[in-house]
Amino acid sequence: MIVGGGAVWLAVSVAGGFGDAWSALGRVQVWWLVPAVVCEGFSYFLAGARLRRLAGPRAHFTAVSATGVELVVNGLGLLTPASPAEGLAFEVSELSRRGLDRRQITLTLGFEQWFNLRVFLLVNALNLSWVIGTRDLPVDSTWAVVAATAVLVTLATTGILANRPVTAEALAVAVGVLRFWRPRPSLPDRRAAGAVFYADAMAVLGPVRRRIVFPALSATSMLANVACLFFVLIAAHARVGFDIALLTAGAAAAAGLIPLLPGGIGVVEAIIPAVVHWYGPPFEAALAAALVYRALGTFLPAAAGGVALLALRASRSKGVSTAPLRSS
Repeated sequence: MIVGGGAVWLAVSVAGGFGDAWSALGRVQVWWLVPAVVCEGFSYFLAGARLRRLAGPRAHFTAVSATGVELVVNGLGLLTPASPAEGLAFEVSELSRRGLDRRQITLTLGFEQWFNLRVFLLVNALNLSWVIGTRDLPVDSTWAVVAATAVLVTLATTGILANRPVTAEALAVAVGVLRFWRPRPSLPDRRAAGAVFYADAMAVLGPVRRRIVFPALSATSMLANVACLFFVLIAAHARVGFDIALLTAGAAAAAGLIPLLPGGIGVVEAIIPAVVHWYGPPFEAALAAALVYRALGTFLPAAAGGVALLALRASRSKGVSTAPLRSS
């Protein structure tokens, strides 16, 4: 928290002090916050739609309950001390209560993170390439080009490998070697286990035409969150292009991964105005946008996640199917 507090203090100092920062907040045009809130809510709705499809009809998710789970996991869970562990633990418990076994839960959570990460990297790498070609960067563009190219090559390679059953078999063989503390299954048995896991994974994803939906939902959900920041920047008189809003949101999301700093509090509030200011808007206006975006994109979903948590717990007494965890 010391790091976060220091980052906020530095940002406010650059903005001219608390007086100038407060004045910039007072100039925020409230009506532009309406589409920002709508976009943020739509982002969680799309994430819930992805969860419904991954969990399947057996989980009996409605659009409301699936969105509620996402608000608990990625809204409220973002601000917990051991984020994201608490949110993921709740999701495991909720999926188990709805009748999914260990293998199905593992695949559901794994594919959620798989699509989230891949879409985040793909969209930001493409956007970074666009920004490099059309604008200046606040960092050395040479390293940015190398990083974007490496990400795109890695995504393409892993995408090809992930669609081959032989990859799952090879991973099962490797995992069997690493688990030296347990009796090692034979090589054919490990390959067979990998083949079964691959078949289970493809059963969760469904046919090819259905698999396209998952990255589409992930990408649209992420872009809806970026649109929230875009409208907030307009409201705070720190207007930039959508590509810069995406670049800023990507940098903020990366800062949110700092260990022991839930949601990257403090650091995110310093990074957003720094990036936005580089492209022209006044620093104090960009700082005001960062604070409002934090309120709408972090604390509002966390509050909604708290309400959703109570509602989901209350639903446990209304006959939602349950089943004990079992291995497969």
